Amino acid sequence: MTYLDLQGTPYLLPQEGAAALFRRQRDIEERIELLRSRGTLTEATLRNYYGDKRFEQVAESNAIEGSTLSVGETELAVVKGVTLTGHDPKFVQDAHNLDHALRRLAELARDKTPTNLRQAKALNGLILNGDEASGEFRTYAVRISGSTHRPPETWGQIMDKMEEWSRWSGANPALSAIVRAAVLHAWLAHIHPFGDGNGRTARAISNLEMIRAGLPPIIIKKTRDRDRYLDALRASDDGDLGAFLALIVDRAEDGLRGLELARAKKEEYSPTLAKIQKRQEAALQVWTAGVDLLWASTTAALEELAERAAGSVSVRRYRDALSVEDFIALAQSQTITQGWALRVDIRFPALPPLTRLAWFGFRSAEMRNATRGEGGPSIYWSEPNPAQYPPWRRLSSGGPGGDELTLVGDTWHVLRGHRHLTFSTTNLAAQIALGLAEG
Repeated sequence: MTYLDLQGTPYLLPQEGAAALFRRQRDIEERIELLRSRGTLTEATLRNYYGDKRFEQVAESNAIEGSTLSVGETELAVVKGVTLTGHDPKFVQDAHNLDHALRRLAELARDKTPTNLRQAKALNGLILNGDEASGEFRTYAVRISGSTHRPPETWGQIMDKMEEWSRWSGANPALSAIVRAAVLHAWLAHIHPFGDGNGRTARAISNLEMIRAGLPPIIIKKTRDRDRYLDALRASDDGDLGAFLALIVDRAEDGLRGLELARAKKEEYSPTLAKIQKRQEAALQVWTAGVDLLWASTTAALEELAERAAGSVSVRRYRDALSVEDFIALAQSQTITQGWALRVDIRFPALPPLTRLAWFGFRSAEMRNATRGEGGPSIYWSEPNPAQYPPWRRLSSGGPGGDELTLVGDTWHVLRGHRHLTFSTTNLAAQIALGLAEG
């Protein structure tokens, strides 16, 4: 494989996918500029959007580190000072601290000085408010849970690496904010310079880069993104930034779509629109419950097959893969960033291992015809890409259970070739399990 060298960083990008990622990054920036040039991206819209997303950023970033506070609970704790029972008091304090740090981002973003050591330390200090070592580089060795990577051990080694980090940032101010967000985030996480709060600091720095460039913030969600996020960071520890940059681009596209929806909303409250939104949210809940039941039944059937064949199966479910905005976009036959649904890894004695990824896309024209023209999400399947990048390629035919699967009411509709079939959840789960087991 041929790689592009991100000069001055520890990272390479697989050339096969870099061009596509750069095109997507430029498209995001051009769409933002188009909104500005038309005068439709007002300061009021930006303030409202950032305000709406503020507590989601806090809750999700802290959740990746173990916090149990929901978005609503985070807002109650921060804004109203409500005492939350059933949660570790540390999580409430973490919410206050990170909220303070993110509000400080708006001030830092007005300073066009490229991100540097001083800013990184200031953010960590706010995130760890009250900690004795907050905002200071550690003076001892650490290990990263679940990783074989060994960060620099001494204060001198850390300072050397962070000075490289800061020099690269200062030398490349004109580089795309999305690329800078990915590089500075992954690199700081790799160095792991602080005693605590490295992940939250890295995610805050990503959003400092985005907001400074007038782009919407990136939100890495625990239930949807955590496994993919950690896997991509582990790959970046070995110098390959491709998977991590792809995730950042995906979440930047999510942010842009949210910003475009915010711009399109009327300033005044509309009871009719509010009712429609409630119905859309309810429809998403019905879809999610149906998919969850399908995956639970599929997992049970796979585990039974694996036990009988002396094999093993690992099923990783990406919960909350679809937001309401994603759900609406798919209903309108619009592409969303990879809505990963389920990853399956199967091992049977004396047979090659098998890995498959299920993901959400919009319904094909053929499926819409089969379901009386109704738009919405469908499930498709991918396999690992032998070329390594992009990491997955779609199965063009013969996916487990069918080429395309969708739920209408309580009936699953399946396309196999040009055949349209219908199944109950239990029967389709059995078909998917057999299809996976047979490869």
